[in-house]
Amino acid sequence: MDHQASPPNSTASERIKGVFSLTKESFVGTGATRKKVSQAVHFFAEENGQSEITVRALNPQFVPSGAAKCVTREELLANFLPDPMIYLHKVIPAMRRVEESVERAERHRNQGELFTAEFDYKEALSLDEEHVRATFGLGLTYLERGENDNAALVFHRIVELDHAFDAKHKHLYNEFGIRLRKNRMYPQALKYYFRIFAKIKNDDHLLYNISRTLFEMHRHRPARHFLVKAMEINPELKEAAALGLVIEAELAKSDKKPTGKTQGAQ
Repeated sequence: MDHQASPPNSTASERIKGVFSLTKESFVGTGATRKKVSQAVHFFAEENGQSEITVRALNPQFVPSGAAKCVTREELLANFLPDPMIYLHKVIPAMRRVEESVERAERHRNQGELFTAEFDYKEALSLDEEHVRATFGLGLTYLERGENDNAALVFHRIVELDHAFDAKHKHLYNEFGIRLRKNRMYPQALKYYFRIFAKIKNDDHLLYNISRTLFEMHRHRPARHFLVKAMEINPELKEAAALGLVIEAELAKSDKKPTGKTQGAQ
């Protein structure tokens, strides 16, 4: 474990990275049998280049999981105890197994070996059920196999993962949304895109994809609304310009359709 009490502008070799434990006390039993018990809860702590330390709990498989909490170096060293043996002998091997399973799965998926990819993604998720790359990968595997029901189950898991839409996963969440649309899972695609839109409102490609999905649902006016927003951000987006022409043509057709009312005799 890298652990030195270095100043805020510490170098990469001095940054904190390892397992720390926090003792939590609770009471069990009632009345005369009530007693206080102490339990050590283990966390994975990692310091980034801005001297921020993120702390994530370890799951039963010794993999960092769940939402990250930011603490200062002073808070970490004052309240947590380092546990290098768990880091070396439990956490590092478990994290390595997860990454190796995901990398194997991605190779198989890229080669069209979708059933083998599914097995490897599930192996990774058995160790870390919130692993973003594995979750997206499994969903994409089902979509590529045309298994929309299974993909829908993964979709519900993804929209509950806050860190699924971090910038570092952009290529994955873009690909997943496009696949939902191509598989004609339009309600899921819209819910998915608006989940991202709640966090990122000025992404021209996201707005274009919302527009494209609405267009394929024959909802031409809201499709135009989001397309205009996309082109306000990026007037050079060629796909948006082409879609805009098609949307305007469809709106012109609908405006010319008879309303079904007959004019009364003069």
